[in-house]
Amino acid sequence: MSRKPIAKAKSKAARPKTAKPEAVKPKATSVARKVAAARKKVARPNRATAERAAATSRRRPKISIRMYRLGVGDCFLVSLPQEDGTTYRILIDCGVHQSKSGGSALIKKVVANLKEETGGKLDVVVATHEHWDHVSGFHQAAEQFLDFKVGEVWVAWTEDSNDDLARSLKDKRTRALAALGMAESRFRLAGHEGADNKLSGLLGFFGDTTGANLQKAAAVLKKMSGDGKSIRYREPGEAPIELPGGNARIFVLGPPRDKEAIHLSDPRKGENEVYAFGAYAQDLDAIELALTGGSVAPFDSRFAIPLAGSKAIPFFQKAYWADRAEPAPKRTEPTQDWRRIDDDWLGAATSLGLKLDEDTNNTSLVMALELGPPEVDGPVLLFAADAQVGNWLSWQKVEWKSYKGRRITGPDLLRRTILYKVGHHASHNATLSTLGLELMTALELALIPTDVAMAKDVGWGTLPWPSLLTELEKKTKDRVIRTDEPLNKIVAKLDVEDHELFYQINL
Repeated sequence: MSRKPIAKAKSKAARPKTAKPEAVKPKATSVARKVAAARKKVARPNRATAERAAATSRRRPKISIRMYRLGVGDCFLVSLPQEDGTTYRILIDCGVHQSKSGGSALIKKVVANLKEETGGKLDVVVATHEHWDHVSGFHQAAEQFLDFKVGEVWVAWTEDSNDDLARSLKDKRTRALAALGMAESRFRLAGHEGADNKLSGLLGFFGDTTGANLQKAAAVLKKMSGDGKSIRYREPGEAPIELPGGNARIFVLGPPRDKEAIHLSDPRKGENEVYAFGAYAQDLDAIELALTGGSVAPFDSRFAIPLAGSKAIPFFQKAYWADRAEPAPKRTEPTQDWRRIDDDWLGAATSLGLKLDEDTNNTSLVMALELGPPEVDGPVLLFAADAQVGNWLSWQKVEWKSYKGRRITGPDLLRRTILYKVGHHASHNATLSTLGLELMTALELALIPTDVAMAKDVGWGTLPWPSLLTELEKKTKDRVIRTDEPLNKIVAKLDVEDHELFYQINL
């Protein structure tokens, strides 16, 4: 494990020669400079007070963000030092995709490391949304997690069983997941291996084809919250959540309380707001009809000719069944299954799987962690989970009209974002451009939990998405940290701990 300072102090040779040279203060990180500037707006202490404050600041432990290296899986530990010497800990998600080889054993190592780092005490545990790569650890390492002392568990309003809209969304998701589980079985029976692999990869985000494992993870989270006593259902635009010490607070941006926004993942309807191609959609009713034996052909069955019966019709004998590739007696009857359309709905199931995946991503709990005193605009750490187009667009309307004499909006928080946990492993439609990344004019660091090799193996396409990655590197001046790669030369010069299980950024 190595720890390197962001900037070195001036050398002795460069210091002015005086009878009583003053101690030269090391250069602060840009985050520290911004927090310090914010403090000056509140009060301008005299020189003696400032010197005492500076000395205290140098002794104070740094804010840290530990990103565990799970590949396609999120697990972040945020540690905020307190004036009394304690540390306030926030765990944001803990999971790994089902396709990860040895994922369960890796998660248990991660949770053991969490226990060692925190002493088994977590002030807040956040489960951003019901995807296996974000919550699997609560099931896979259930015994370990139940040994932690937890203050509160935070989830999005979409998980509240007493909320009508939340219940409606969950019922739809349960219905779709059940249909897709049956479709996956039909894929295998029909021999559609390629499509089956893609659908299986998508269903891997739900832990299994029934959602039972997600329910088990949710049950562990409920136990960790004291059987639901300390579960908090977070809403966009709710009152800022003040953290102990008064030098940090959380603004909840999403998920939106808008059914249409939650279903919006198509960039073509997002005003060209993402960095690539389109999304998918499908009619669940048609798939369920096919699964129960109903007809989904484009025309009535009375107009259909059975495949076997077509062999007796001269036209089909000549146009479809004649095999001129092999001379007699080696001639064999060719397979004409590729001409059938009665199983076309199976391919459509993959599109529905992707749509279900995207809708669930849009229910992500999105948090902006502001640093500094509450009276001034401070730097922001943005944890966007897997939010997609509709979730991002909704932030344009989220605002706090009067907080400590300030008016705060979603775009304002984006403009002050210095650290961005990149959404959905840096996929093509999980980071907006004009109304997202382009607003982050102060961005200094991007964190990407991703795995390019796994994405190829399970047929997800390209992760990270090239044009998004290029823009992130440009915005941050190459200060991008990926879980599937070693630290680059620029990042290695920052105050970052390089461990086989995690990268830890100290601010």
